[in-house]
Amino acid sequence: MDIMSDVAGKLVSFLAIALLSMNALPLPDDSIHLGDRATGVVGGRQTAALETRRRVHAPYFPETIKWAEAGIFWFGRVDPPGAPGQNYADVRVAYTAEELVVYINIEDYYIWYDTEATPTSDLTRYEAVAIYLDTAHDRANTPQQDDYFFLSGLCLYGCGDGSNYRRQARGTGTGWDTTWGGSWADGTWASWWCNPGPNSNECGIDFGWWSYIHIPWSTLGLSGPPAQGTIWGLGVLLYDRDDQPPAGSVAPEYWPETFDADSPSTWGELGFGLATYTPPPALPQGTTVIRRGLGASVVEDSWVGGGGTCSGGHEGDPDNDNHGGDTGLYVANQSLIADFTCFSKSFLRFYLDGIPPDKTIVSATLTLHHWGNANPSEAQPSLIQFLTVDNTWEEYGVTWNNGPLARQNLSATWVEPLTEFPGWPGIPYNWDATQAVAEAYAAGEPLSIAMYTADTNFHSSKYLTSSETGDWNEEGRPKLTVVWGEPVASVDKHVRPVVPGSGEVITYTMTMIGSGRSLTLTDTLPDGLSDPGPIQTTEGSADYNTTQRRIEWSGTPTTGQPVTVTFSVTVQISGPVALINTATLTEAIVGTSTDTAVVIVDGLRTYLPLVMKE
Repeated sequence: MDIMSDVAGKLVSFLAIALLSMNALPLPDDSIHLGDRATGVVGGRQTAALETRRRVHAPYFPETIKWAEAGIFWFGRVDPPGAPGQNYADVRVAYTAEELVVYINIEDYYIWYDTEATPTSDLTRYEAVAIYLDTAHDRANTPQQDDYFFLSGLCLYGCGDGSNYRRQARGTGTGWDTTWGGSWADGTWASWWCNPGPNSNECGIDFGWWSYIHIPWSTLGLSGPPAQGTIWGLGVLLYDRDDQPPAGSVAPEYWPETFDADSPSTWGELGFGLATYTPPPALPQGTTVIRRGLGASVVEDSWVGGGGTCSGGHEGDPDNDNHGGDTGLYVANQSLIADFTCFSKSFLRFYLDGIPPDKTIVSATLTLHHWGNANPSEAQPSLIQFLTVDNTWEEYGVTWNNGPLARQNLSATWVEPLTEFPGWPGIPYNWDATQAVAEAYAAGEPLSIAMYTADTNFHSSKYLTSSETGDWNEEGRPKLTVVWGEPVASVDKHVRPVVPGSGEVITYTMTMIGSGRSLTLTDTLPDGLSDPGPIQTTEGSADYNTTQRRIEWSGTPTTGQPVTVTFSVTVQISGPVALINTATLTEAIVGTSTDTAVVIVDGLRTYLPLVMKE
């Protein structure tokens, strides 16, 4: 019988075939077992690669939106003055009981808008920004009726009711219906160095412009906001002109980097409500502290932007503003785009090799020390956000323009202003890093994050300590504290020997960790094995279903209690052939956990010669 044809998992099939045909020393007398999250191996443990993600979590406000607390992401780059050039944008997102609001703040050194726009004018030839929504999150390949876009064109003077500077459309299933007349509103303005400012490149540079896009739920066919935890598709498309037409055209920029206006499947995501995460149940076993200089810890960090001297943007070099060797980290933002030179982000990377393999992350906490801020007499508290980013940046190479995009904003902490120097190591602040560490650990990757803020106030810059600080201040270095443990309601399966001969007895051992709730375990025997002998268990009850050829166990062990189920069978076929079976543990809240064991009957062995030299 060709047992391999009955195996669903391609990885298991590949492994079994490889083992059947390998030329090697005798295989060890231990199990080949494959857990339920195997897509690779890092450091001897199975891993599941990080999925590509571009998601912003938008908070709900019962009354007036507090933009300093909004969800935030960014895209674009800052080209130095000299038209035409690309632009950078911060995008803040929030919602109320009445509407979704998106606030786009755009650095733009040359601002041009249509002073005589009509309902048929092409607003995309000037400064404009469009928001795309996939309200069903069905990620279709063409715009469906649940897909919308809202385009806001810049207007400063003589705008009337603003309708000539707005465009909208709804999906039809094959394209966009631009005659759709959904009701919404926007508000735009700009900042410049000297008059006449926009629509002229004669007097210095402009600083940028912004748009607030207000979309009522009723326009989207809803009676109120989606339930917290709902995910929609989201895209942003930014248009730009930097000189009098026909000159000055700049290619559009967009978010995410895969964005195609006509394909919702390429858009990013909007999550309603703050990010939430509940780690899988686990019995805490240990704590790993990661901080540069502590044991074998590897930590990298750098900041980009204006820092404490507001030397970013046109006052600096966004292509070369790396500060990987600085002893400080800086975080700053505000609503006045004229102060873009002060905006700052910090990036940090923590390698997780010190966490033992095959553990569950119970909790993780990032600790940074605050030692200063801009203008102490006028500084306001800042909500500094913890965002995961792609692990593509280099400590001594990351800049404002090549820095990674945010994967998602996961937590935030208020940092209070200092009116005087607090002394070293500074004031410690903590951020919840549990979800981010759990995802990175499962993927076998370092934790890679950005610290940024949606702050709107003047003097928002906060000064923190980096890993470059001297050993005299090691307590002030960025620190990641990870509590890990053994997963409960999980199964681990082994078989011995792993390369039996025909007629030989093999023994399966399955180990579980109790959750305090009812558990059931099943394990169907493959053809080629006898019925089992006595089934031994340290807790609960076990039987053999002869009709289904299935081991069946049930019990309610206490949280953290280990349970072992053991049984032996006899191999009844000749090989070489692979026999594969999977144990499935089910718990009502946690769900299912599986582990697969493979034996190679009459596996081929090739012995290498022993060569002795004197």
